[in-house]
Amino acid sequence: MKNKLKKLNRFGFGCILFSVILLSCDKDILNQLPKDTLTKTFIWSDSQGAIQFVNGIYGNLHSGFDRNYEGWGKGIYLLDGTTDDGDVCMPWTSAEQLQSGEFLPSNAPWAETWADYYNLARKTNVALENLKNLEDESLKNRLIGEVYFLRAMIYHELLRFYGMKSDGNEPTGVPIIDKPLTPDDDLQIPRSTYDEVVNFIISDIDKAMPLLSKKGQVEEGKATTGAAYALKSRVLLYAERWVDAADAANTIINTEYTLFEDYRTLFLEKNNNEVIFAKKFQSPDKVHFGVNNGFDVINSPRSFKGPNDAGWGGCVPTQNFVDSYDMIDGEPQTTSPLFDPSNPYENLDPRFEATVVHNGSVFRGHTMEMYPGGADVTFEPEDSKTGYQLRKFHEEQFPVYSKSSDQDWIYFRYAEVLLNYAEAKNEASGPDGSVYNAINTIRQRAGIPDLSGGLSKDAMREKIRNERRVELVFEDHRFFDIRRWRIAENLLNGPLIGMKIEKVGDTFEYTRYEFETRSFPAKLYVFPIPQSEIEKNPAAKQIAGW
Repeated sequence: MKNKLKKLNRFGFGCILFSVILLSCDKDILNQLPKDTLTKTFIWSDSQGAIQFVNGIYGNLHSGFDRNYEGWGKGIYLLDGTTDDGDVCMPWTSAEQLQSGEFLPSNAPWAETWADYYNLARKTNVALENLKNLEDESLKNRLIGEVYFLRAMIYHELLRFYGMKSDGNEPTGVPIIDKPLTPDDDLQIPRSTYDEVVNFIISDIDKAMPLLSKKGQVEEGKATTGAAYALKSRVLLYAERWVDAADAANTIINTEYTLFEDYRTLFLEKNNNEVIFAKKFQSPDKVHFGVNNGFDVINSPRSFKGPNDAGWGGCVPTQNFVDSYDMIDGEPQTTSPLFDPSNPYENLDPRFEATVVHNGSVFRGHTMEMYPGGADVTFEPEDSKTGYQLRKFHEEQFPVYSKSSDQDWIYFRYAEVLLNYAEAKNEASGPDGSVYNAINTIRQRAGIPDLSGGLSKDAMREKIRNERRVELVFEDHRFFDIRRWRIAENLLNGPLIGMKIEKVGDTFEYTRYEFETRSFPAKLYVFPIPQSEIEKNPAAKQIAGW
């Protein structure tokens, strides 16, 4: 038995251990049993204990703002900073490895993700086994629905990091563990096929749906039927099950969700009508990364100073991304008569100013000087090489280091559902009126003209992909989109473009230049399982050349 326990503790997915506390105290003390010493029986017969257990799963889901970085950091850089849309200005991070593919399973970026998610999956399995003991029938059903949703969410994340779609029956998914493991279980668990994992996720979502409430009928930040359909639409979209993906997205179109009126502030206005599911933060109890730190500090330039330090540089947009914005006449920059290369930021899609900080922008109350000799070029290693900084998500009214960042991370919002529908419907049957309507609804909120009619399926595909790129930038979609579309090799094998700014008298000269050359070996379409986890479970073999 001792050897089995040792074996189980070495296994990356682990098992949950409950402490049984023996107290020789009086009755009053026993009636005040602390929550951190709850016994297994007490957790699952006590409503508050069960709620706290499930809340712990919600709270430990990774997000762009607090993804576990090497065990010490939270949200150090956004994944989109390693795509053609972005760069990471902090040379000491693992971003450079992701931008080149020069790493091994033994030192992979974001290596904590695998174990973190399987630990959460383990907790969902424990909850599903024990929630039946709750006496409150209504609460029991609600929590079971939430846990099925959470397990589906966890496996979706594992699959898009560590799995890849294949045409055959090769095991290119991830290991499925659907029950709490014991020392007597076979702990060598191979990968399932991609489709098997997708089917497992969809099954969990379908089990959750009848047990979940609608938006407004449950506490914000908890799973709802809308969140379940949004997750289902994304999972099926990634799996290229076009008809089913479109149907799932269409189920919540024109329901209780709408586009928030202002693109800039929708990421700051908590619980607005566009948010379908978000990770909740609220200072001082739940923040991104420490006191007076987090997204705003990490993603401000070095020229913005605090009492003892400055902004970290963070993730910044590239010129490649800036080029993707249409002009306010609805035409691309390459064909619109409104585009002026000597004044390249005038008349762009209004989402540009809401997302990107450029030379001459007012950012945090300061007019940016992003040219040699200007206040925002410090010649430190963390200076932006692209000529841009990121505005999206920032609470600009607070000086850096004066507030703990606590913006909610939005996992699903209505605009994504519209984009999911448009892509899936176009792939399934071509660009009918509903496809145009989904895309044009988003463009109308942005303040740019509708798409022109008469597009072919291929032409509409490119329009949808570009709209998705612009609308969802730095929300950690591009990182996965260019992988599932299998276009990353075309975009990331070669130079990336920045903007060099020079001040000449009272005017500025803007020159595009190659700031960095990247490489994208084919194996980067999927993350390797960390070597330490392979050693615990050799049956889960590496794929894609890792």
